[in-house]
Amino acid sequence: MTAALKEESRAHRDEAKRREWQEKEMYLTREQAAAGEPCRGCGLPIIDSLGNWPGTMYLTAEQRVEYDADQERYKETHPDCDAHRWSMSGSRATHCGYCCPPIPMSREQFDHIHRIFTSSPRREEELDIWERTLTCGHVVEQSVHHTNLHPSFSTALCPECQMTRGVVTSTKTVEASARKPEAERKHDDRVARAERELKMAEKAAVEARKKLNELRVNR
Repeated sequence: MTAALKEESRAHRDEAKRREWQEKEMYLTREQAAAGEPCRGCGLPIIDSLGNWPGTMYLTAEQRVEYDADQERYKETHPDCDAHRWSMSGSRATHCGYCCPPIPMSREQFDHIHRIFTSSPRREEELDIWERTLTCGHVVEQSVHHTNLHPSFSTALCPECQMTRGVVTSTKTVEASARKPEAERKHDDRVARAERELKMAEKAAVEARKKLNELRVNR
């Protein structure tokens, strides 16, 4: 329970920070970042046009001094943030996942991700079902692809509490393999229903054509 409460507290902290970014209008547009506006979280440029750092084993002596100084500055600025780091391609400035609002995806990035999701239909028969017991005592179900043998969910939205809760326990309740026969049966039922509808439509078309021919003969 202690670990779950810790994860819940962390999630609430991050959610509060995102609300703050929105309320204070701290998000930059891609155009503002490209124009050189500094991050509204830490003050460093989002795009500094200095180029990516080479791999640490390829740093020159001069670059190593600059790189180490940047790393030390980051640690001093974000000692207790406990968050990921991010930076833009072609830039060396490192930003904090907790303090620094990210800039939005480009239209090309959005379209690429959208195509990935829309081109992959959801197949229920490939999903395991897990029950997550939350810190509030409520239980939620989550579907996970069967190839993910040990899914890690530290938090989940509780629909009853309407807030993020820590996950205390996780139990797989339905195997994907058990869902496949049912999915196949439903598919066969849909095919059979479509075939019946097609036959009825064909019969109706024959009768309509017959009636039309009779009308043409008797005019």
